[in-house]
Amino acid sequence: MLKILIKQIIRKIAWTAKKKTIVQILASRCRRDGMPEYGRFTPREIEQIIFQANLNVKELMSYFNDLDNLGNYQNEYAGLIDLAIYRALVKENIARDYAANLVGDMMWQSIVNAKGQIPIIDPLRKKWWRITTKDSMAHLGKRIKAAMKYPYSEPGYKIKLYMDKNVYCMDIYSCPVFDFYKQFGEEEMTLFRKTWCTFDFSAAEYSVEGGKYLREHTLSDGDEVCDMRWFINK
Repeated sequence: MLKILIKQIIRKIAWTAKKKTIVQILASRCRRDGMPEYGRFTPREIEQIIFQANLNVKELMSYFNDLDNLGNYQNEYAGLIDLAIYRALVKENIARDYAANLVGDMMWQSIVNAKGQIPIIDPLRKKWWRITTKDSMAHLGKRIKAAMKYPYSEPGYKIKLYMDKNVYCMDIYSCPVFDFYKQFGEEEMTLFRKTWCTFDFSAAEYSVEGGKYLREHTLSDGDEVCDMRWFINK
């Protein structure tokens, strides 16, 4: 019963946070990318997009895998909401490429709002590490290892982490959000590829001064592994 309650809280917090980012991002954007002559999103249009996205969330729950691990559950549900928002934007005749870009911006805005992956805890932890850890590589390592405990943890995520010279090598062989998106078609996988699969490039810079991220392969491209490489750009 406790875990069911916690999952309900996770869903409520996630949806509330995403609704906030819809307003934040769309309120300053054009209906067509970089073309103000077509007007900007009005408050009424934004309300309609939120309403439709909420309907889409409920519809997509039939595809949702009720994962036992709370971190895995949180990430998969966040991915579900992103798809729901994307479909709401497309329903409002927003071009698909632009809709995907907007969803990506909303994803990043939610991290900026919460100041990390976990509200309250992440900002405090990040400040503590800055005080106690002067070495940038050690700081980066703490961020990565903390994320592997929550939300990027087993059993949903299968990750091998090791050091190669001055690079943290993170090979991911299983991802719950990828598993959710691969139930759909190429359009949905393209959205996943343009949002979740590019998120870490910005996350590296956000995590620590000089943070850098590179990757040659990814599950969403049909590869067997996401070969993530994290390091400090000197």
